Amino acid sequence: MTQGRRYTEPGKLRDPETGEWNRKEVLHYARGWAAVAVALAVIFGGVWYGGSKAWDAWQAFRTQDDYVGPGLEDVEVKIPRGSTMRGIGDLLVQADVIKSTDTFVGVAQARPDDAAQVQAGTYKMRTQISAQDAFARLIDASYLVRNMIQFREGQRLSEQVALMSEITGIPADQFNDVLTNRAGELGLPDWAQGRPEGFLFPDTYELPDEPDALAVIRLATTHFSTVATDLDFVTKAEASPAGDAYAALIMASIVERESSIQDDRYKVARVFYNRLASTDPTMRKLQSDATVAYANGITGRVWTNDQEREIDNPYNTYKHEGLPPGPITSPSRAAMEAALNPAEGPWMYFVPVNLNTGETEFNVTYEEHQASLNKLLAWCADSSQDTENKC
Repeated sequence: MTQGRRYTEPGKLRDPETGEWNRKEVLHYARGWAAVAVALAVIFGGVWYGGSKAWDAWQAFRTQDDYVGPGLEDVEVKIPRGSTMRGIGDLLVQADVIKSTDTFVGVAQARPDDAAQVQAGTYKMRTQISAQDAFARLIDASYLVRNMIQFREGQRLSEQVALMSEITGIPADQFNDVLTNRAGELGLPDWAQGRPEGFLFPDTYELPDEPDALAVIRLATTHFSTVATDLDFVTKAEASPAGDAYAALIMASIVERESSIQDDRYKVARVFYNRLASTDPTMRKLQSDATVAYANGITGRVWTNDQEREIDNPYNTYKHEGLPPGPITSPSRAAMEAALNPAEGPWMYFVPVNLNTGETEFNVTYEEHQASLNKLLAWCADSSQDTENKC
């Protein structure tokens, strides 16, 4: 018996009897799906290509007169006084912050109230940002670069001059020339006797955009006058043991250097006033190390040694009776208040006994003072204390 050819039903991928794959039909279907895939690829490829070209065209249109995105790198831009919005836009274009002055002006014109608040100064910007973002930075004070200077309490004039020169870049000679030859332009009170030492009030100041020596100094001297007026300094000084405003300022400058604890400052002022009022010429010598340090040109410490106390200088209160001829520092408001309102007490001496805490003992007799001084020496001798730069 001969075997005939197996019959395969057209359109079937498998033989219904044996389950074998019908290779002819499989190939037929595969060719069909391949054709469909190719057709879809052509269609989607065309859509993607056209879409990308449309997006590129939109982006080109969108960024023709403006940047988009977060920007590239930080940059500072200085806006001079009296600048118009168009002038500001030109400066921003020059710095590559924005792409078009016209676009920036359009943003500003749409927000006239905000535009009126834009002030001169130096601003933190970024290159290649939108005009909208650039304008937002100009009306946000946090992006304004502020050039500040801080005078610390107890600084002497020479230190303040060095600081002003360092911060502004103006040579120290220019500041010294103003202080020496143009003191009449500083707005000092009449009772200052034309001496600026002590009248540059310790505080933090914002420097002008284009500072000069006179303008920088006047920031501090003008503020001193404001504080003195607020304290009614002249009237109260005349009623105080100092007797006049200049003597009270000298006292405040010494107190500033001798104590940093406010309650003690009132007592320190009383000790010095008690000594000034003494009938004993020896007691009328204030023996303030702070004045001796000033006489020797010493900064960074108050303590002085026997050799330094031998200097022949009117500021050496170990050698000369009474107050020194002028302030030795720029005192704080707190020290000025202490000079005007000394504590009541019979003390003639004071000495710190712990330089870490500032604890100070006040005494009436020399024997009591010597006992307190021994406490200080013991503290300095204690190896557990950080005394290297203190004793």
